[in-house]
Amino acid sequence: MRFQVQRATISQKRVQLSMVILLLVSLFFSTISVKATENDGYSAQVQEGQDLYQKLKTGKRPQSEKTYETPEQPTVYLTFDDGPSKLTSQVLDILDKENVKATFFALGEQAQAHPALVKRIVQDGHTLGNHSYNHVYKELYSDFQTFWDQIQRSEDLFASLADTRPQLVRAPGGTYTNFDAYYYYLLDQAGYSVMDWNVDSGDSKRLRVPANEIWQTIKGSPLEHEINILFHDGSGHESTVEVLPQVISYYKKLGYAFAPLTTKVKPKQFPVGKAKWSRNMSLAHFQELLKETQQYALAHPIQADKDQKDAERHLAQQTAVAREETAQILSAQAALPLQVHVAGGSSFTIEPTEYQLRANRIEMPLRFLIEKIGGQVEWQAEKKTANAHFGVYDLEYDLSTRSIRMYTLGNSVATYSLADMDLQDGKIIVPLRKTIDLLGGRITNTVIESDKREVSVALRPFYIFKENNSLLKNSLFAMGG
Repeated sequence: MRFQVQRATISQKRVQLSMVILLLVSLFFSTISVKATENDGYSAQVQEGQDLYQKLKTGKRPQSEKTYETPEQPTVYLTFDDGPSKLTSQVLDILDKENVKATFFALGEQAQAHPALVKRIVQDGHTLGNHSYNHVYKELYSDFQTFWDQIQRSEDLFASLADTRPQLVRAPGGTYTNFDAYYYYLLDQAGYSVMDWNVDSGDSKRLRVPANEIWQTIKGSPLEHEINILFHDGSGHESTVEVLPQVISYYKKLGYAFAPLTTKVKPKQFPVGKAKWSRNMSLAHFQELLKETQQYALAHPIQADKDQKDAERHLAQQTAVAREETAQILSAQAALPLQVHVAGGSSFTIEPTEYQLRANRIEMPLRFLIEKIGGQVEWQAEKKTANAHFGVYDLEYDLSTRSIRMYTLGNSVATYSLADMDLQDGKIIVPLRKTIDLLGGRITNTVIESDKREVSVALRPFYIFKENNSLLKNSLFAMGG
């Protein structure tokens, strides 16, 4: 009997030992599998890094996934490089008088010499950008590490002086032939936006460029929806200060708004050209720099949002001032009816109570305007949006975001942010000229005189006809919103 018990005990131990061995073997192979998977993932990561390095080496830049906002009104971004200097206070005084916000790409070296001006730039609602520390090309473009160190040095200085870390960077001399694809990519990974320009005032072509020469350069420059103008507020640019009021007046008369640059503005960037600086980027050095810039981005995740909120706050302040000025202008104007002549269509009269003037700009309720020219408007209460339909066009006005989404035959073609719209007595008020432009027409003539007010409108003949099923079935009306 004792023998049988002992045999049973031995048998149980053998079973337990077998199970332990099987478990150990299973764990061993699982570990090998995990390590193999980890190695495969690591190998894939290494390969991906090498492929990126080779792509950048050829000068090709990966496509950016960032999204930007397009202002509804044509906009000028005044930018000033190389300051601050003793001239910067004069520039700020002019901007304050003209109620215009701008962008200052400051040098750390100059900021250290003029700390009060750095504080004033930020306090006045302008955007502060980073223009490196000392502007010495040979140092900045010998190796990205030097450029990066200078950007960081200036940024730390700006943070201590004005509690801001600028996410906008302008390369001294511009990026063309100075930057390569590595510079662009690494700064992008760090969260910076690199800003060049599309209008050069020519104020730095040589020492003491005359004000009239700068003015002629500005006048001869092309007009685009968004204009980023390069000026300088460093020492020796007195002519820039002299011509600035004339430049601001010129663009205002053309119907342009002014705004500071933010990370939401699509950057003007020069293409990658053949670098005029001798430098070599090894794979190991690139990987080190990539790690450093990505770590920076993780440590500073909210600055871009802070910059945008600051810009929106200053824009709201600017809008409030403009409304007050408008109220004063309207109270001084005599009430006259507005005659509207539509080419190829019927003319109609708008009574003084149905429209208003803001600095000679005609504004009126959206529904009133659209229905007068033969279109339709539908209010979506749950979305707080208004859909305006005319011909092949639909315009969706979103009051909550102050944006306009434009559709042609039901297909989205454009979105305009910071749109010029207002809500008065339950009516959406819009500018006449801009609305007609969005609907494929144009204002051909405007007469605003003390005893007469007339507007001539040309709409494309193709769109002047009664609605039909072919058009309506592709509109926002048919799509339920």
